Amino acid sequence: MGRNIRFPSLTRSAAWIRVLLPVLVLLHSGNVFADCNYQDINTAAAACPGGNAPNAIYDNPAGTGITDKIALCPTAAPTATWTFLNSAGCNPPAGTGGASSMTCGGTMTLAVTPGGVPTFSGSTPNGFALFTVMASDPSIQGGSCSRSYSININGHGGWGDPHITTLDGVHYNFQGAGEFTALRGNGIEIQTRQTPVSTSYIPAADSYDNVQTCVSVYSAIAARVGTHKFSYQPTLSADGAAAASGMQLRVDGVPTTLTAAGINLAGSPVSGKIVQPWGTDGIEVDYTDGTTLIVTPSYWQAQQLWYLNVNVYGGTAAQAVYGRLAERSWLPALPNGASLGPMPDSLNQRYLDLYVKFADAWRVTGASSLFDYAPGTTTADFTLAGWPRENPTSCAIPGRVLAQPVEVAVAEKACSTIVGANTHPDCVFDVTATGFTGFAKTYQLSQERLPGATQTAVKADKNVTSVGENATFTATVKQIASSGRTPAGTVQFVADGANVGTPVTLNASGQAQWSTATLTVGQHQIQAQFVSAKGWGALGASNSAEENHQVVAATHFPMWLIVLLLIILAIAVLWWLFK
Repeated sequence: MGRNIRFPSLTRSAAWIRVLLPVLVLLHSGNVFADCNYQDINTAAAACPGGNAPNAIYDNPAGTGITDKIALCPTAAPTATWTFLNSAGCNPPAGTGGASSMTCGGTMTLAVTPGGVPTFSGSTPNGFALFTVMASDPSIQGGSCSRSYSININGHGGWGDPHITTLDGVHYNFQGAGEFTALRGNGIEIQTRQTPVSTSYIPAADSYDNVQTCVSVYSAIAARVGTHKFSYQPTLSADGAAAASGMQLRVDGVPTTLTAAGINLAGSPVSGKIVQPWGTDGIEVDYTDGTTLIVTPSYWQAQQLWYLNVNVYGGTAAQAVYGRLAERSWLPALPNGASLGPMPDSLNQRYLDLYVKFADAWRVTGASSLFDYAPGTTTADFTLAGWPRENPTSCAIPGRVLAQPVEVAVAEKACSTIVGANTHPDCVFDVTATGFTGFAKTYQLSQERLPGATQTAVKADKNVTSVGENATFTATVKQIASSGRTPAGTVQFVADGANVGTPVTLNASGQAQWSTATLTVGQHQIQAQFVSAKGWGALGASNSAEENHQVVAATHFPMWLIVLLLIILAIAVLWWLFK
């Protein structure tokens, strides 16, 4: 997410804030807290006027009570005027004046208290909310200062052999071959290209619908930002085939080089900016409605194939493959809003619903495609009818290199640093089915691009110890794109795949320790697993790589040998004294 992790960037310039002015309400305060908390607005000259960055993040399960306050810090402004600017997931404030408020998700309210402090009440919403709070006063450098707030940044999208997580958290596989609309709504549209993979392994059934099929991967993406469009796909060769030379960004059909300055795309009802994500490879798109799109590419040499992970955070677009489930349905709604209803009892009907009705409904057409094509090619050239095969006896594709599987234990080791409840088993599935451990590296990079991503490392005070000798292992947790804060949370130490002890709370330096003298002779693998504290400033979980530690047998001398050596030493001393 750039060199610093970017969250929905509404306060990067006054232009972004002006987009939201129609939904603001002015609230006047009489007093302002001076205590500095994570969610406060920094009034330091370097941060104001304009906005504090990055966004303040609040992450807690829906329904969690919230009573926190927002203050100006370190300099209070007792006569400041507060301005609330709604962006996503919140109702525009009702009325004007000091009694007005803004409600998000129907459960959480932000209002100025009688004492003049913006205060949350109610409980966290079931879904994403984004808004900006601005304080204006002559005593503030530049006259005003603001900050944006992201509540429950819900991650959705597709990755690997496309494993989908919807906007409302449902996880299912979608292995169709061709081009599909992945997400649509409120001026945003994201389309993906899925390419089938030839494997000698027949994957296990999807745990969500129990449908067994062959697999695909994302190989290109295209999207609309307001009145603009862009595509990110392998460099096109003359025959339309994907070239190994790299991925190419095209904006409105024109090949475009993405620099550190980014590319602004103005439009209505949303605008956006394409930037380099953390780690530079790939693209990130920050939309003014709070959506963040991150695309992480990698090249599979054996298959001569580029593949992508597509992650979306925040925002209000809710239709298509990543969209919300339709009412009383097991899948998102069709383009006309129709529901496919409850999951059928018949596995064959589930396959037909997902890969015929649903897939064809969201399949891109020549008229709707946002992709760029080599001369003589269209979206039809990327469609493979009948893929994925239902209950396959073979997943081989004529003329394609056949990917060979690996043992699950190999895949588990490759994916040991992937922590997501969905992404870890997805990674193991992909590596097992294809034998390609590169999937694990791509999952790792996608994980490091999560909002608030962290990195955990573990180190022993000595690499080799004897049986019964104490060894101390220190885990250090850092935020990948540092915000200047030390991570808060706990670390669970794991020895040879089993938890040891209870989670250890990080100290003020972001470290936790585990000491033991009970390791047996042999090689041991030690891992540290970090889980962030919830609430304001919550960070992403992360696992360390495994630290190898060797324990050797202690050296013991027989008692008779020790006595003999002492006698010899005594004789030698006496001889030296009386010679």
